[in-house]
Amino acid sequence: ACFVSVKSGWIAAMASPVHASSLGWRLAPAVEVRRGVTRSGVRGRGLPAIEAKRSAKKRQERKLDKRDDVRDLHRLVEERKDALEAAATFRAEPPAPPENPKEASERIERRLVTFRAALEKVGETKRNAQESDAWDPTRGYKPFEDVQDAVFDLDRRKTEVYEAYLEKAIALLCLAKNEPPVSLDTFDWIYEKNGARDGNNARTLSFMLAALCKHNVASGMVLVLKVAVECGVVGGIDKNIGKKAIAALSDLNEMGLLDEGEP
Repeated sequence: ACFVSVKSGWIAAMASPVHASSLGWRLAPAVEVRRGVTRSGVRGRGLPAIEAKRSAKKRQERKLDKRDDVRDLHRLVEERKDALEAAATFRAEPPAPPENPKEASERIERRLVTFRAALEKVGETKRNAQESDAWDPTRGYKPFEDVQDAVFDLDRRKTEVYEAYLEKAIALLCLAKNEPPVSLDTFDWIYEKNGARDGNNARTLSFMLAALCKHNVASGMVLVLKVAVECGVVGGIDKNIGKKAIAALSDLNEMGLLDEGEP
């Protein structure tokens, strides 16, 4: 059997019954070596179990550090929660609505030009990324911020095009009702919020479609349905309203009363 006594950081260790001078003295941190139960719960066969001792001051410092880390984490969670709530309730100021359907058509053309330029920009940045020394097929375009920025801008431009289509539909409705032009927020549409892919905005398409059906504005119905189809939110339109609009368009198409270029 052996017992190691720790004093002033110096350890005298005797592993077998031999003279102490053959073992030497070593400088080591304060540890306690004793025979006893190992981690597995089985009493060791003559093997010493080593337990590191941490001073009370170090334990207190570690406890305080952990407490600070937890507080920082809670603070970050609360900040993120507040930011998400603010984003959810944010309503961008709507742009001035087009004065008439002609002005609405011109707005569509301008936004289509901007969208095509953004599309070319995405292609250009992707080609540059593939030709760069940093290109890694396994990671794709994620490391390239210019590509991410170009894709984000393209998505925003696409949303603006769809909003212009809807603005023309509402301009046609206002003309049919002989009322002054209104913006999409009249139907609770929220600008700068992911377009029709936003759940709330997809819901407003039903309101627009119902108003257009009521006043038999075929061209406006076509534009609203076009946006719903291309944005993949047809399922968000009220079924009864959607069926009524499709039936009205089918009747007009059979009578040859749809404008040229409309389905």
